[in-house]
Amino acid sequence: MPEQVIRFGISDGSGHRAATWKLWTPSNKSDVYLAYRELGGALKASLHQSGSWHVAYSQMTFEDVVQGAIPTQQDRFLEKWPRPKPIAPGITLAFRIVTPHSGVTSLISEPDENITWIPNSPPPRATEIDIMIISPITPVTGWPGKNKMGTKPIGSYELTSGETVWAVYWVVDMPDLSPATKGAGRFYKGRTHEGLKSDTLRALVFGEEPDGSRVIYDCAVIGKGG
Repeated sequence: MPEQVIRFGISDGSGHRAATWKLWTPSNKSDVYLAYRELGGALKASLHQSGSWHVAYSQMTFEDVVQGAIPTQQDRFLEKWPRPKPIAPGITLAFRIVTPHSGVTSLISEPDENITWIPNSPPPRATEIDIMIISPITPVTGWPGKNKMGTKPIGSYELTSGETVWAVYWVVDMPDLSPATKGAGRFYKGRTHEGLKSDTLRALVFGEEPDGSRVIYDCAVIGKGG
């Protein structure tokens, strides 16, 4: 079985986008990977068939820009967790990506026919993209969440294990992030405040949901540019 890939992102239809993502499984494998494409492989989520899941920097990125600069980061792994329990028989919700309407600010520099573009949500709501893994013995009508949640499909592919990976999206109320843990900002090696002077700066915020899935909030940083 060849490499399986789905590339996707949110667009306002007028030349602006949020982050773009790559969801893939290497040839003849049943491991699933998710990465923010603009980081060029520096950071990705790995959902291994063994049930050992994690988000981690590449070894090169950790050694070159993280190690020693972020005191709390002793190795390349941001988080490790076991595959969560199914949210319904045979359905594992692995990851959520939540993008507020206000997060679609980056310019689309050139057309990319390999990306599936998702329409931006109406204000003040958000778009939630769900990455699900479906058991081969679980019947699904159309795609996951079509009937009960009103989701729409982005794409899917089958693993060598017989499971199917689905990416779907739907419009949700913007979550309240005010209870999020506050922390001290740190710069990677060679990075300074000058790097924050941009009108299209983005931030990825990682979190955990009560059902055991992980979530990434893809946000635009609103502030004064350079």
